Amino acid sequence: MDEAKKKPTTAPVKTIRHGAIAASIWKRQATSGFEYFDFTVSRSWKTSSTGKEGYSSSFFVRNADELHAVIQEAADWIESQQASLQESNDFKAQTILQKAA
Repeated sequence: MDEAKKKPTTAPVKTIRHGAIAASIWKRQATSGFEYFDFTVSRSWKTSSTGKEGYSSSFFVRNADELHAVIQEAADWIESQQASLQESNDFKAQTILQKAA
C-alpha cells in the first residue's frame, strides 16, 4: 500500500486488562466534529509449541468473568469522561452556530 494512503495509527486513550482479556478505549470524532468514546475487546493468546503471540476477537466461555469485568470498567470510565466531552462538543456546536450566523 502507498505510504501516503495509510491512515495514521492512534493509540487507545486507555486500556483495561483482566488476564488475557483487554478493553481498549478510543476517542473518536464524527465527520460533524462530534467527539465520543467507544471501546474494543480482545483476547491475547500465545501458542505453546512455537511461542507465537497474537490477539483475537473471539472468546471462550472461560473468559466470561474477565469479559464482564473489562466491559464494566470500560463503560464506567467512559461514563466518568462524558461530562467533559459533552462540554467540548457543546463548545464546538456553539462555535459552528456563531460562524454560520
